[in-house]
Amino acid sequence: MKPAGVVLGWAAVNAVLASIMFAYGESLEFIGLYGLAVLGTVVVGVVVFLANRRQLSWPRHMPGGSASAGFLGLAAILFAVGFVFTPWLSYLAVFPVLLAVVAFRRERLPAGRLPASSTEVRSGPLRPEPARPGEEKAAKAVGFVAAALAAVRRRGRS
Repeated sequence: MKPAGVVLGWAAVNAVLASIMFAYGESLEFIGLYGLAVLGTVVVGVVVFLANRRQLSWPRHMPGGSASAGFLGLAAILFAVGFVFTPWLSYLAVFPVLLAVVAFRRERLPAGRLPASSTEVRSGPLRPEPARPGEEKAAKAVGFVAAALAAVRRRGRS
């Protein structure tokens, strides 16, 4: 699923929920605040869509197991919980942020350093594989069987 589709899907679900509030007679201020949240989600979705369209020159594969990202997520949760329950919980978010900085410095290589310490090339030159005579016959046979099964399936539906 595309990231922009996910964010815009959230916006659509929230717009449906905001429209349901009219039926329950909620105040216009509450519906307006919810509508502003929907509008903000739409803006984020458009930004994600525009950012995803751009072709980047570096590899787009990012590491999935980043400890610093986990610590930042924990800090965001603690900060948000501080708004809900009591403000002093927000101060606890400082510690995961510091841990995230330390973890990020350990995950990242220093400038000018290569990921592998050895400079030797471990792979040999590319050589074409010799053709195998049975592969072409096997591929034709599989194609013939697939076409026959498709014909039988079509005949069975009629």
